[in-house]
Amino acid sequence: MRRKKGVKNLFIHISLALASMILAFPFLWMFTNSIKTKEEIWAVPPRVWPAVAQWDNYADALSDGTFLMYMWNSAYTAVIITVIILANSAMFAYALTNIRFRGKTLLISLIMVTYIMPATTTYVPSYVILSKIGLINTHLGYIISSCASIFNIFFLRTTFSQISPGIVEVARIDGAGHWKILWWVLAPMSKSAFVTLGLLSFLGCYNSYLWPSLLLRRKEKYLVSMGLQAFFSAEGAFGLKWGTIMAACCVIVFPLLLLFLFGQRWILNGITSDSAVKE
Repeated sequence: MRRKKGVKNLFIHISLALASMILAFPFLWMFTNSIKTKEEIWAVPPRVWPAVAQWDNYADALSDGTFLMYMWNSAYTAVIITVIILANSAMFAYALTNIRFRGKTLLISLIMVTYIMPATTTYVPSYVILSKIGLINTHLGYIISSCASIFNIFFLRTTFSQISPGIVEVARIDGAGHWKILWWVLAPMSKSAFVTLGLLSFLGCYNSYLWPSLLLRRKEKYLVSMGLQAFFSAEGAFGLKWGTIMAACCVIVFPLLLLFLFGQRWILNGITSDSAVKE
């Protein structure tokens, strides 16, 4: 019995190791190419490590400040959108779980219908509305049009519903209103869920491409994904400085990897809802 368990654990560890290698390969490939010359990148057979590491590729990628500007545009808009999304999603989820009102079931059904609809169906009406109020080619227009998430609402609704109703009742008896119950009672008890949604929302906004590419046309307004696309299409595949592009990609991805590294515990707790207090 113990031998079978050992073999099973060995198989699980080997499978996880192989899966980790497969997932890590694109990042390792990107990093090694970032310190190669263009000839080494296109060499056949490919070389795993360059003869001389070209660290100057990183200096070239950051020399004109363009990518730093794109990263700043993506970072600050993503932070603002994430804060707004978490706030309005929490208030909406609280209303659906702790406030009784007419039409509640109908409202939940309508929200579910909008969640099923593809996001691209909203692009045309959103673009028309933003153009009429003069917010095309502005980060404000992008932020306003991106500050709602149906997924976050239902995620927090599920989290709040797992918290004992007795805790909410005790807070009401002590004189707490809806605002205090939400932010002083439920939110601290659901912090893993908030951190998880915050990270996912930030990454989604940081890496967003399709909607910003329709809305933002001036280069100084570009987000990082649009900047990379412009870099790729500038000269054609064989004319590009691939080492410099890979270096820029590493610079862009590194902060995101750090976020996941420091937030992985919160993400696991948020997904499994370990932070919720149940009856």
